Amino acid sequence: MKVKDLMTQDPVVLGPEATLEEAVRRILETRYGGFPVVDGEGRLLGVVQVEELLPHPENVPFSDVEALQLFGEWVDEDVLAEIYRRYQRTPVKAVMRTGIPKVHPEDPLGKALKVVLTTDLRHLPVVDEKGKVVGILTRSDFLKLILGRG
Repeated sequence: MKVKDLMTQDPVVLGPEATLEEAVRRILETRYGGFPVVDGEGRLLGVVQVEELLPHPENVPFSDVEALQLFGEWVDEDVLAEIYRRYQRTPVKAVMRTGIPKVHPEDPLGKALKVVLTTDLRHLPVVDEKGKVVGILTRSDFLKLILGRG
């Protein structure tokens, strides 16, 4: 099988200037866990996944303390209103993952599966020869294939 046989064609994408609030709303509306970020020509710039949008625990330098960090800044877990304000003004390009692996529609499906299994990338962009996003593969796509529903 080839990547094109399993990928979702014409996936939902975001522009780099979309706000994090917009990204979160799209995630909630579509129930997808992330999206490719593309330029005005549809070329891949990066991927934003739920993991990049949530605060994550980090060790405070020179300390035993673990605190929450959001977009490279320390945040108090009790200040949800401030977090929401940051979502309203922060563009996706500030937190998207770049330099990510990608596959082409004609690549063997095994190549894509290896990327999905050996990275923490849950949304694998499929691009054409010009770098334009033409599809997406997710871990769920492979599970459906295994169950014979792909």
